[in-house]
Amino acid sequence: MKVAFFGFGSCEGCRYRLVNELYKLTKVEGIEIVREPLLGLSSDTEYDMAVVEGSITTRDVEEVKRIREKSKFVVAFGSCALLGETSTLGYRLGLRIEEYVKDGYMDALPVHQVIRVDSYVRGCPASVDELACVLKALASGFLPLRYERRFEYEKTAELVLDDGFLRLDSGKCIVCGRCVDLCAHLDVHALTQAYRGYQVTVTTPAQLPFLEAGCVRCGLCAAYCPVSALKYRSDVERALELAERGGRAVTERLALEAAAEALGVNPGQVVSLLKELGFSEVEVVDPLTLVSGAEGLIPFSTAEERWVKQRSPDAASLLKPHVKLPASKDAAVITVCVARKEDHDPTITAHELAEIAKWSRIVLEDLPAEPLSTPPVGGVKVAVGPEECRTAVESYARNPSGTLVLQICPGGCARGSGMPYRLLSQR
Repeated sequence: MKVAFFGFGSCEGCRYRLVNELYKLTKVEGIEIVREPLLGLSSDTEYDMAVVEGSITTRDVEEVKRIREKSKFVVAFGSCALLGETSTLGYRLGLRIEEYVKDGYMDALPVHQVIRVDSYVRGCPASVDELACVLKALASGFLPLRYERRFEYEKTAELVLDDGFLRLDSGKCIVCGRCVDLCAHLDVHALTQAYRGYQVTVTTPAQLPFLEAGCVRCGLCAAYCPVSALKYRSDVERALELAERGGRAVTERLALEAAAEALGVNPGQVVSLLKELGFSEVEVVDPLTLVSGAEGLIPFSTAEERWVKQRSPDAASLLKPHVKLPASKDAAVITVCVARKEDHDPTITAHELAEIAKWSRIVLEDLPAEPLSTPPVGGVKVAVGPEECRTAVESYARNPSGTLVLQICPGGCARGSGMPYRLLSQR
């Protein structure tokens, strides 16, 4: 059976993944790939099966109908093809970009609303393993999901969970599964997928409030969500109001460095930026200096504190108070750790600071670089990531001595949930 791949309104991430994992399809008997422009196969040849990635815009309708006429089977591949959501997100949020509207991009539809679809593969990016199973079944004469071929997409009432710290809006969710995988990697399991077929959505177990579901408020789910279906609390407005009143800023050094890297400037220039915004004083702190010389099992934030109590309750009695930045009521905290928002209001992340810098229209390159100095840290052992933290806690419970700081984010604070998103994608 000859298979042709077509791409429409999407980032083409599913097809790039397909190219990277092409060997999985070459093992399927009875399948011959005759069209995939990313592989240099773009001739208008005959084919039996079409795999369509991306949502269908106004200008694509006639082409996709021709594809349907030439194909025995059509497979919708990836979340854009299934839901049409990613391509229309800007429109749904009210962002009218005239050149896109004019070219017919913003009225994108799922493939099944334009032509008949025989099977589908969900995901963002979609699973090549699942596609291989679907192609194998079709090549063998078996039609998977026979009773769901038309996919009359009826969205259930949108689910919103909001506890004031974290918000989940299923109306924006494309069910890519990143948040569920991250939560499971931390061994927290506060997020899961519920329902079946097109009703699938991400939620907490039994739709419990986040904390009751076991959420530790690390914020990683929000940081890695590609469509902002998960968002943590924003204190940006209150922080800027405080700056206008001449308040202080207390910032982690790593947060300064992360914002500076994202903006392409010197960390000292970010200090100058904060003063330009109105902060009367900027105090730079390395949180590890606050525990240097202390003894005990020290959570870096409330996230680690909850994590230990849930995962290793026998070691909970060994916990010392989590690390807090020395911030008074007239100060704003800047951090790479979203969990610090529980300690102080207002608290903004390095990601939010980088966004403020872009909005401010201040020419950062013209700002002087303030000198930075933080005392060296010694005698502090740091366990990074869930596996290392689990092992370290067990070891410390057997021999409780010295200082052990826990950072459960995979990669530690350098990949914390408050990091600028561009840096997270690079690390």
